[in-house]
Amino acid sequence: MNNLKVSCYSGQSYAERPKSFIWEGVEYEVEKIEKEWREPQERHFRVRTKDNKLCQLCYNESQDKWSLTELVRSKTMTKVKEILKILENDARTTPQKIATMTDTTPAEVTRLIKKAEKDGTILKYKTVINWEKAGDEQVRALIEVRVAPQRDVGFDALAERIYRFPEARSVYLLSGTYDLLVLVTGKTMQEVAEFVTQKLALIEGVQGTTTHFLLKRYKEDGEILAGGEETKRQPVIL
Repeated sequence: MNNLKVSCYSGQSYAERPKSFIWEGVEYEVEKIEKEWREPQERHFRVRTKDNKLCQLCYNESQDKWSLTELVRSKTMTKVKEILKILENDARTTPQKIATMTDTTPAEVTRLIKKAEKDGTILKYKTVINWEKAGDEQVRALIEVRVAPQRDVGFDALAERIYRFPEARSVYLLSGTYDLLVLVTGKTMQEVAEFVTQKLALIEGVQGTTTHFLLKRYKEDGEILAGGEETKRQPVIL
């Protein structure tokens, strides 16, 4: 592992006892060696760090390289999910605060967040904005799309063509009468209508669309945006 550096005690030979290691940019101090054993050309150590992380370190003598396996993965995944839920609710939460909330260390929280960013678990950090209050109203529409699936690729190829359009903010595969649901934003209703008629409907394989303009947002991503005052429905079908 290129991101692993081990500091160890060496007496008559190298790697007699690991003392600490740096893994993914975070330094861990070994509190206890729970088990050690030898295999051909390898020395193995099961260690527990001062922050209660259980790992298996292996030193390959022929390659002069260390490797690490993190044990008790289920507990780590539970911790990751706790961190993700906190960030999903408020992406501004600091590692220090998350560490307090999850009973771990800020360094470990930072490491797990960076790992989630790197492997694509965390895609982006989003802010829910009430654009009406900011004086910049946007037109939003939900478009149901009926398509003919293509051989070997099903709905995926058509879905990709649609989500490549910048107007398409979200694209979902549905069950039921329609196949895809597309969330579209624009400055005016006419702009959204032109996207449907001049771009979306002209894609080969699209068999029909139904457009529902969003007249008012009451709640989005768990945040209440407006009260419950009455709004007249204006169904529009394109």
